[in-house]
Formats: sequence, C-alpha cells, structure tokens
Amino acid sequence: MNPSDPGSASSLTWHLFALLGLISLLALILPRLLLTRLQHNKRQFRAFFDHATVGMARSSVDRHWVEVNPALCRMLGYNETYLTQCDWITLTHPDDREFNIKLFNSVLNGERDGFNLEKRFVRADGGIVFVSLAARAVRRNNGEVDYFTVVIEDITQRQIAERQFAQQVSRSLALIELPQKAETLNEHDFMQYALERAEVLTDSRISFMHLVNDDEESIELVAWSHSTLENYCTAVPERHYPISEAGIWADAARTREPLVVNDYANAANRRGLPDGHSVLTRLISVPVVEDGVVRLMAGVGNKAESYTIHDVETLQLIANETWRIVRRQRVDRALRLAMQVVNASPVVCFRWAPSDGWPVVFVSENISQWGYTPEQLQSSRPDFASIVHPDDRARIGDEVMRHTTTGVAGYEQEYRLITADGRVVWVVDRTKVSRDENGQVLFYDGVLTDITERKQQQILIADNLAHQQQLNKRLEEANSQLLQSEKMASIGQLAAGIAHELNNPIGFVHSNLGTLTGYLDDLMTILDAYANAASQQGENCPNLKAIEQLREERDFDFVREDIFKLLAESKDGISRVRKIVQDLKTFARVGEQEWQEADLHQGLDSTLNIVWNELKYKCQVIKEYGDIPPVYCLISQLNQVFMNLLVNAGHAIEQKGTITIRTRRQDEDKVIIEITDTGKGIPPENLRRIFEPFFTTKAVGKGTGLGLSVSYNIVRRHQGQITVDSQPGVGTTFRVTLPIHPDTSAAQEKKQ
Repeated sequence: MNPSDPGSASSLTWHLFALLGLISLLALILPRLLLTRLQHNKRQFRAFFDHATVGMARSSVDRHWVEVNPALCRMLGYNETYLTQCDWITLTHPDDREFNIKLFNSVLNGERDGFNLEKRFVRADGGIVFVSLAARAVRRNNGEVDYFTVVIEDITQRQIAERQFAQQVSRSLALIELPQKAETLNEHDFMQYALERAEVLTDSRISFMHLVNDDEESIELVAWSHSTLENYCTAVPERHYPISEAGIWADAARTREPLVVNDYANAANRRGLPDGHSVLTRLISVPVVEDGVVRLMAGVGNKAESYTIHDVETLQLIANETWRIVRRQRVDRALRLAMQVVNASPVVCFRWAPSDGWPVVFVSENISQWGYTPEQLQSSRPDFASIVHPDDRARIGDEVMRHTTTGVAGYEQEYRLITADGRVVWVVDRTKVSRDENGQVLFYDGVLTDITERKQQQILIADNLAHQQQLNKRLEEANSQLLQSEKMASIGQLAAGIAHELNNPIGFVHSNLGTLTGYLDDLMTILDAYANAASQQGENCPNLKAIEQLREERDFDFVREDIFKLLAESKDGISRVRKIVQDLKTFARVGEQEWQEADLHQGLDSTLNIVWNELKYKCQVIKEYGDIPPVYCLISQLNQVFMNLLVNAGHAIEQKGTITIRTRRQDEDKVIIEITDTGKGIPPENLRRIFEPFFTTKAVGKGTGLGLSVSYNIVRRHQGQITVDSQPGVGTTFRVTLPIHPDTSAAQEKKQ
C-alpha cells in the first residue's frame, strides 16, 4: 500500500499524527502569546496610572487605598506609603465625612455600583483641596465588592472662582444698600449697620470703627457691631484717646496702609488688651484716606480661617463708602445750618453752570425778596438770563466770557434784575470762578447785593450821551441771548419731569384742603352747639358774657365766613396749578417714545401753553381747528415741531401781529396743520435753504439753524411733508402734511 495515496490507511494515520502535532504546538505557543499581551497591557495601564494628571487610586472595602498614583500624592501632599496605610476617611474634611460614608456603604449594600460627589480633603500642610470624586465598584462572581476604582480631580480653583463670584455679588449688593440705609438711620446706627455687613462678608466675629480727628493724633470710637458688644467684648473703652496709645490695629492709621494679622498671638508688635476685651486671633484694619489725611479706620477680626486679599478689599470698599456717605450727610447738615444764616441775610447766594441760559444750580431762599423761589430758577422757569435786564445781558455775558478766558479767580459786576412783579433792582455781583485741575470752569459761585438806592443816585447824574450809547449797544446785542429751539425743548422735558414730581404734593394738598373743610364744618357745628347750650342756660351760665365778648373781639362771625372763602380760593389755586402741571406733562410726553394714536389738537394746545410766554406780549393767536381724527405718530416729536414753528412765528413778528393755527383733513388718509404769521417774511433767496442744518437768518447768538432742520427730519420720519410759503413784509405759512396711518414697517424702520 502506498502511504502517499490519500485513500490509504497509512495516509490517514500520517495526517492524524500531523494534526495532533500541530495542536500540541499551538498549546505550547498560545499561553505564551496571551501572557505577553497581558504583560504589554499591564505596562500600558501602569504608564497611564503613573503619569495621569488626575488622582487615581484603588480602595479596599475597609476604606484603605491599596494603590495610589503620583498625581494623588501631589494633590494631597502625602507620600504613597502614608496614603496606603491610612483610612482615607480621616483625610476627608469633617463636614463631608458622613455623606461620603453613606454613599460608600450604599455601594457595599448593593444599592448602586458607584457614586460621584464633590468633597474636601485636608492636605498634609493643613490646607483644603476641593475635589470631584468618581468611585466605581469591581465585584466578584458572587456579587460582593472586591475593590473600588477611584478617580479624583482637583476642582479647588473652580470652587474658589465660584466662591469669589458669590462674594463679589454679595459685596456689590451691600454697597448698593448702604446709601439706602443711610436715608433711614442716624449716623451711629448707619455706621454700625455698615460694620455688621462687613462682618458677614468677611466671615468675622467682631468689628469696630473709629473716626480720626483732624490732627491725625487722636481717634474717636464711633461704632462696634452688635455681635462684638453682645458676645465677645465687655470692656468699656474711652471713646476719645491718642493714636499713640492704641494697639496694633491703629497701625493702619500710622502707616496709611491696610493691616492684616492672621496670627495675632505671635504678632511682634501686639500690645496687651484691657480686661473684658474680646480675644483677638486674626485682624484686619484699614484706613480711609481723603486728601492725604486719614479720616476713618475700620476693622474686623476673629475669622475662622486666614483673611484674604478679597477680605481686605471688601472691608476697604465698605469703609470708603461709609465715610463718603457720612461726610456727605455732615456736609448737608452744615449746609442747612449755613443756609439758615444766609437766608436770614439780605445777600442772595447763587451757583450757575457755564452753559447757555446760565442755568442756576443753587440759589438761596431769600431770592424771595425779588418775588422768585429757588425751585423756579433751578428749573429755569424763568432762567437766570431772562431775569437780568435785557439791556444788561449782553454786557455781563461778555464780561463773564472775558474773565473766564483770562483765568481770573473772581470778578465783580453791576447790573439790573427784573423782579417777579416787574420792578427793576440794581445788584452788585461778586463771583468766584471754580475750575477743575485742567483749568476748565465748573461753576460760578457768587453773592448778589441790592444796590438799587445807590445806583439810582448814580443814574441821575449819568451823562445823557453815555446813556444813549449804552442803549444803542443794548439794541445791537439784545438778540444774541435768545434761547435756542433745542434748548427750549430740553427745558420742556425738564419741566415735564418737575411737573411729574409736583403732582404728588399738589394731590395731597388738594385732598388735605378738602379734608380740612370738612373738619372746619364739624368744628363750627360743635361751636354752634356750645353757643346754643350757653345761651339756653342764660343767667345760669356765668361765662356767657365773657364768651360773647371774646367772639366780638376775635370777630368770630367774620372769621367763620372768611375761612371757608380762603379754603375755596386755595382749592381753586391748587386746581389751576394742577392744570399747568398737566399742560407741561402733555407737552413733553417724556415717557412716550412709542408710536401711538394721538390728538394733534391737544398737542398744539399744550405746546402753545408752554411757549405762550414767548408770544403773549406781541402776538394774537387764532385757532381754526378742523375736524381731524387721531394720528398714529410720535406725539412728543410732533410737539417739538409745533414748538419750533410757533417760536419762529413769534420771532418773525417784530411789533404786533397775528399767528393763525389751522387744521383740516385732506382726502381720506392725511391731515394738514398750518401755522401762519403776519411777520416780516422770508426773502426768496433764503427759502430754498431754510431746512438746511445750521442755516439761519437770525443774528449771531440768537439761533443755531437747527430748529427747522430737526422739524424737517421729524416730519419726514412720519412720512409727511413740510412746506413753506412766504412774502417779505406780509408773512409766512408753514404747512405740515401727515398721513393718518403711516406704513407700519416703514415707521418702525425709521424709528430704528
């Protein structure tokens, strides 16, 4: 039989032996290959374990780390030997241990396969490290936990950042609250409140605040927190004592730098504390320095852990803000006292700002001697420039400009004022110019003294020719001081704001007058009852004659009749004031910046009331209102257009004339507003340029050339047209055409 024959028995035996040999060879080689692969994977895992940037460990079920990587050793500050020999729960922050053990046990009990948590470890150096810990259980075949794999990531910086953000928010809220609290607390209670906010924000247990006297050698204890007095300190220190006798905390005043002591017991320059004083462990003391002088010191102490730069900044900010508020309140009190003295004198004090119209920032109450109130002048009703005699405005304006330009510290002027009842008084104005560090004028502060009697004597002997020259100069320069149209709009907005503020006092005064009338009715009824009772007793009433005599002496019947007349007149006056206030609000419409339907007649009427002072002396206004529907518009802007046109019409009338306001509907979708004056008219060569910005035919200083340009743009924004017809010597007509319902999309686009 041939062994090479595949079908022979020898061939089958041979193949069988070959197969068995191959299997034996594979049995020898495969374990070695698998062992080599396992060793390779183990080396790779060890390399990853040793070089990982996060902490990694393997924990036994008895809470011992069997293995830890170098990153975990660096994170906690211990060597590998120590970490693998201790119960890791002892390294956990005491406040986190209970929760950590609870989660660990829940895995051992089979309730979960692992857990994630954020916790704190205590480092070898005593510091705290915040970590994110993920633990997973590796179980045996019977389900029992064999060991835990643990990954630990240091999140301390994130926790610090979150904590700092929360501290920043709390500090900002505290600083916002301080001015509000100052309005309701006296100075001591306010400073005590500020201290307690500093205590909370810095996690302190005690706090104090001292004022430093002007000599910077003595201090005054002004406040301790409630917590300090109630829980920590029973000593009663002197409120005033020299800085030289103060303890280490006063170094803040001596060095003018914040002081931080995180180990008070071992501080080199500490001093003994009086009996009953709270024990100090840590301390911050900060100075408040103003104009190079220490004004206040504030301190906190006994935080559970070391104070940080953030704590110092927090205390410094609160101390600075506290002093700023206290200083402002003290200045306000001193100012009120000074004003009592000023108002009792005949000299009027004032402050005005360096801008058009000489807006009054402050004026003493004794301005009432000339018929005005401080509120009127401060709200430019009238503005200071308008109460100066027209013949003097240009002159004193030029003098102020010259003095300002030359940089003088002060100057003196004589000019005339027009009182509220039309009298003319002469005053001498002694003004000091307040400037900033760059020499720019901030304010003009001065005093006005009435010199009318002396000046009248001088005028009587003045030279007639000089007087005529002065008159000619006044006529040439009088036009340079009229208000700009956009300034008048701003004044209108300011007036509307003041009108809003006036509504409340007007309301309760009106209400109180009504209530008072009722009370007086009741009192009169009671008095009548007493009188009837006394008269019925006749001679049995021993005081009847005395009562009758007293009624006659005090003119009781007249008082009874007149008191109700006075109340009625007062209520009528309040109602008239309320009407004026409402006109101001209707004109300005400061809060209405959205498109809405509005009554143009109401807008014209309120605008006319506002500018009436410009027109009433020389203009007759005729209103020819047609039947027009409400118009979808920005009414406050259209009021500005009406104001510009009315003021220009008034300026065009030199002596006496008429202004006619007409309204009518055109077609179905438009309205027309015409304002016609009988003034001097506009030359033909100027008609095509009147809507150009800065083009004006008025004298220098009288107009800016912006009024008609602004009006043109407002009408265009409303998808309308503004045209003008004028004949020199006859008059001018401005015609405004507006759509009743402008295209909404176009209106919104123009609004943007």
